[in-house]
Amino acid sequence: MTHAPVLVGIDGTRDGEIALTWAASYATLQDAPLHAVYVIDDDEPGPGASESGHDSRPDDGAEVLDRTAQELDRIGFPDATLDVHHGRPAQVLLDLAERSAALVVGRRGMGGFAELVLGSTSQVCTALSTDVPLIVVPDTWDPSAPAHGRIVVGIDGSIDGQDALQFAFELAAATHSGILGVHACGFRDDDHTQAPPNNTCDDLVTQALAGWAAKYPDVPVETRTVIDHAVPVLARESADADLMVVGGVGQTAFSELRLGSVARGLLFHSQCPVAVVHHQEY
Repeated sequence: MTHAPVLVGIDGTRDGEIALTWAASYATLQDAPLHAVYVIDDDEPGPGASESGHDSRPDDGAEVLDRTAQELDRIGFPDATLDVHHGRPAQVLLDLAERSAALVVGRRGMGGFAELVLGSTSQVCTALSTDVPLIVVPDTWDPSAPAHGRIVVGIDGSIDGQDALQFAFELAAATHSGILGVHACGFRDDDHTQAPPNNTCDDLVTQALAGWAAKYPDVPVETRTVIDHAVPVLARESADADLMVVGGVGQTAFSELRLGSVARGLLFHSQCPVAVVHHQEY
């Protein structure tokens, strides 16, 4: 059993409960403990705040922890550590993640004000998390739906990409899923296409996957090279995937991921959970 817990951010919302469910399933799969944390941002109004901004009922986290405990009992995972912390949610979660096996956060509802309400915590964590895999679970993910049996990996040829592949293959082997390796090769606009020669793209994919199929012979592997931008390519593939896995910093299409461009796009458009796996320096 691994002693490092799976860390999940909770907030008492349905979005947080969906992330909690994913985290509990992953913890079970990894035989790891689950650590659910509610972070109270003292700079934000509490649940009892009046129109004047005065908080008549300070948030002590009890209501969120109680709701979380009920949800864990409902899904059959009552054995978890529930904690309350104070501070900036993203920073607190990132600090705690240093002692965790993975960090799981939710994505807020995608209504008409999506650009404003998309969870800032998930964006900051995606941009900065460097030590452990970070999984952002969209509110569109349905834990009761049948699994697709497919994990999609964005391939870019980087070191981070290899770490992403390792994460994906390990999870695919544990869940009896297949791997689809996708490389966005160049891009297409309205008037013309810009892309390197096809053999260059194919060579990059072949080199990236070299060794992984041999190490995991029971995991079915498919590859796809598409001339387009990374975000729409991966977003389309997410419709029939259980998980989207990308590296933290890439050399080509994913080179801006640490700053949140591709990650932010996937958070908006991915229909399945997204795992961002950064390369760990030893």
